[in-house]
Amino acid sequence: MKLSKYINKRLLKVSSVLMIGAGAFIISCNRDLLDKKPLDSLTDDAVFSDATFLQDYVYNVYNGMKPIWVPGTGGFEALTDVAVSQPETHDKSAGIRQYLEGNISPDNIKDLTDIWNFEYGYIRKANVFFEKITTSPIDATVLDPMKGQMNFLRAWMYFELVKTFGGVPVITQSYKLDDANFDAKRNTYDECIKFILDECDLAAALLKDVAPVAGKITKAAAVALKARVLLYAASPLNNPTNDQAKWEAAEAATKAVFDLGFTLHPTHDDLFTRPVKTDEIILGKSHTAGTRIPDWGFNYDYWPSGFDARQRIMPTQTFVNMFQMTNGEYPYMADGTTVNAASGYNPQDPNKNRDPRYYSDIIYPGAGPFTINDGSKSTLRVYEYWEDANPNPDNAAPYINPNKKDPKNGQTLFDFGRDSKTYWVKGLTPFHWKVQTGYTFKRLLDFSGPRASFDYDYNQAISFLRLAEFYLNYAEIQIALGNENIAREYINKVRKRPSVNMPDITSSGADLVRDYRNERAIELHLEDHRFFDLMRWKAAPGKIDIPVKGLTSVTMDWAGAHEGDWLGKLVYTYGVIDAAETRNTWKGDYYYLLPIPREEIKKSNGAIEQNPGYQ
Repeated sequence: MKLSKYINKRLLKVSSVLMIGAGAFIISCNRDLLDKKPLDSLTDDAVFSDATFLQDYVYNVYNGMKPIWVPGTGGFEALTDVAVSQPETHDKSAGIRQYLEGNISPDNIKDLTDIWNFEYGYIRKANVFFEKITTSPIDATVLDPMKGQMNFLRAWMYFELVKTFGGVPVITQSYKLDDANFDAKRNTYDECIKFILDECDLAAALLKDVAPVAGKITKAAAVALKARVLLYAASPLNNPTNDQAKWEAAEAATKAVFDLGFTLHPTHDDLFTRPVKTDEIILGKSHTAGTRIPDWGFNYDYWPSGFDARQRIMPTQTFVNMFQMTNGEYPYMADGTTVNAASGYNPQDPNKNRDPRYYSDIIYPGAGPFTINDGSKSTLRVYEYWEDANPNPDNAAPYINPNKKDPKNGQTLFDFGRDSKTYWVKGLTPFHWKVQTGYTFKRLLDFSGPRASFDYDYNQAISFLRLAEFYLNYAEIQIALGNENIAREYINKVRKRPSVNMPDITSSGADLVRDYRNERAIELHLEDHRFFDLMRWKAAPGKIDIPVKGLTSVTMDWAGAHEGDWLGKLVYTYGVIDAAETRNTWKGDYYYLLPIPREEIKKSNGAIEQNPGYQ
């Protein structure tokens, strides 16, 4: 089989171009296309001659922007020091485990991600668009903004491929099943980057007069994507000689982002909720019941303690320790085990006086209380993790907090996540036992809605491009150019968000690099950055190949508690999580790129060369 199916696998008929189903990218389009003509009877001419149909074709290609939750919930975060997946519930856990164990190969890469087929399928749709519009009667003033959106989308999709695999074949025509030659070779990394940058420039020019609309690609998005691409091109993985001209190009492009007029959203807690926060978010996406992440959605996969034993991804202790104290000190020294005496951190009172983002982003034992909308058990609850508060091997009473009363009826209730091992045995818990590290992510949860519903209109929104990233990008660029004062200034801009207001960074040299990368991990977690940051920095050793640590035990003593107490005294034990996946020694530099699926090489008749290091 040749490259036709490598381009056409998901789209066998050019005439089936509209495929606007429940998964289509919905912006604020209330018109009902079915009132005009059945979609399955539309011809190419009908689509490319009608501005309404054609715009919806473009909106469908927005789906080619890999969501932040792919592969599986949490994206690539579970391949890093920030998070760990739950092997029994994460739908891509096999691929994650193979990568971390050093067993990823061209034959099993699809267990981790099918991004090659995914992106090329949508690239083909973009190519069809550009071929068909050459004869479209639609006026240029209407057509040009669509072209700009499609140039941006093609740039975005190629960038996803390039940052994952390195140089890839740049395909700008739509192949058909009866075409004779599909033996396309890989373009070089630099050739791919040039193509992507050219697409961004075309998009920016075509979109220059288009008024911003939340969720829609604009000139600003094209300018921002160009800046991100240039940062990657200047990074150590792709710039081994540290060519300063590449950093200077990234600097100029990032300054252009600042000129667009975006500002930091003043509050952090609601940054990822609807409506999209267009003061900071350059390009984002909100969700409806029909367009949210697959299956039950964020609430199902991130909810404290999971649902149906579903907890898919959890923060590690390493990530939790990245959150500084309010005095700007890290809780632990750089070795990760010695308490930093200057911080005031107490391992037995670990949630006190932390960076405000800690409380926005992490659910820890004792967090809350949260209003839990969970059917018959709906109540105001505290998250307490899963160990028996009064440990006894025979699961003897008490099983509940004797001091906690439901304010509505006065009944004694168990707290959310409380005593789950006991409750599991007694049949009193809905599977609160899959939180390996003792922590869960809070970002992207919606406590105003039910734990899991196919119909509820949750309030989550995601960001593809936002100003805080570019402040941090600019800091990284200035470190590379030797301008540490400017680097500190831009890191501190992020830390000075009004709702955060952390002390200024004052470090220099290697400590400044550590502070910058730490800040980036906290601010941008779950936004599909951490894994690719570690790759482009060539900084995986000591970050990916380390044991997963967390809370190995949290117990509670009700002695001395009084009526109305949410909690007794929690006692914490920290250590390596034995049940987590094994993370082996870093395999070597070749692991900074993923292998190209073997079947794609076969489809090209061997024209596509495999990345070095993979057999």
